[in-house]
Amino acid sequence: MGVSITTCNLALGELRAPPIADISEDTIEARECARYYPQVLRILLERHDWSFANRRATLAQLATNDRPNEWSLAYAMPTDVAKPLRLAPAGFSAWPSCDWTGPASQFLIENGTLYTNVTDAVLEYSAATVDDGAMTGLFVDALAFALAARLAVPLRDSPTTKGQMLQQAEIAFQRAVAEDRNRQPQRDTESVDEVGAARMGGWPGAGYC
Repeated sequence: MGVSITTCNLALGELRAPPIADISEDTIEARECARYYPQVLRILLERHDWSFANRRATLAQLATNDRPNEWSLAYAMPTDVAKPLRLAPAGFSAWPSCDWTGPASQFLIENGTLYTNVTDAVLEYSAATVDDGAMTGLFVDALAFALAARLAVPLRDSPTTKGQMLQQAEIAFQRAVAEDRNRQPQRDTESVDEVGAARMGGWPGAGYC
């Protein structure tokens, strides 16, 4: 994933800073955009189950399971996971309504390994990297305001402007979330029991299919 010049220039415009033509150019604007853009994008992707960022991957089972007394299987995690969402066996046909639930769909993620009792597991997750062409317009607005907030101090030495940009970023984020929820079916994410939630390693949104 590259840094979006368009989004960077939207953020720079909010700060009345000069636009950039290339992320590798020798300007403070380009350097700071390259520095902050990936982190700001990842945070936004982790905050919501965006329909355009959802992925599914058949997990590769590991030869060694170091927690056999708790979980029967261990899998390698995909490298681009921002937030795991649901787990199901291969061939499960009820996505995205996720009618397949039960104790077997619980999982724990630790140090890049997913532990579960699900055989031939398929993980649905939010990706940590998304091309800007896949993003919605309202998401780009939220990203640009959030990036402007990060750039306000290094480019303008203005904590006041940073606070203003953060307020605008949150408003834009809520609008983008509302639009995204209208784009995708509602999913039942409230069926995780307290024991299951405690065993999911603290990942927000992780749970039953």
